[in-house]
Amino acid sequence: MKTATHTVTITTYTSEVLPSVASQSTNARDLITWADAHPVVWKIVTSTRSKAFGRKSSRYIGWAQGSNAPEAILERVRTFWYELEAPKHVRALAQWSARFTFDHYDDKGFKGGFFQQFDGSYPRNCMTLDYTPKTRDAVIDQFITWCDHSACRYETREIWIDKRCVRKLQVKHASPG
Repeated sequence: MKTATHTVTITTYTSEVLPSVASQSTNARDLITWADAHPVVWKIVTSTRSKAFGRKSSRYIGWAQGSNAPEAILERVRTFWYELEAPKHVRALAQWSARFTFDHYDDKGFKGGFFQQFDGSYPRNCMTLDYTPKTRDAVIDQFITWCDHSACRYETREIWIDKRCVRKLQVKHASPG
């Protein structure tokens, strides 16, 4: 009988900012490196402060939404990175929203809400977005622009955040003749 001994080297990539996150995947290595270079990313994806990109956000696939398992955290980092870095024409409002969250997460009054377009009869287009008291109007404007250019276009009469009307718009009437 012959006996052989093999030595196997396993490389594990561990975050310096969030040491509980480690992986042996080279794809995860790149995500960990990126998130460590931008520590706010770890705060965004592990807390619930950001309704758009935080833990429990509906933007993430089911198993990754609420879990604090390293794999779930890395899936949220991957999704956030994609939204932030995707080509501009792919998902314009999602990319804008990711950039907003990245830039404003530590601002005073930062929070998120469920934005809805109301056409006078029904709520129509919707998205969870983050905002601050100072930026709320700019976020609403961005949401309205997205609604006006979406595949399903409806006249916008009101904008709701968390089922509360926050802006009424003038009804556009067609010109006669």
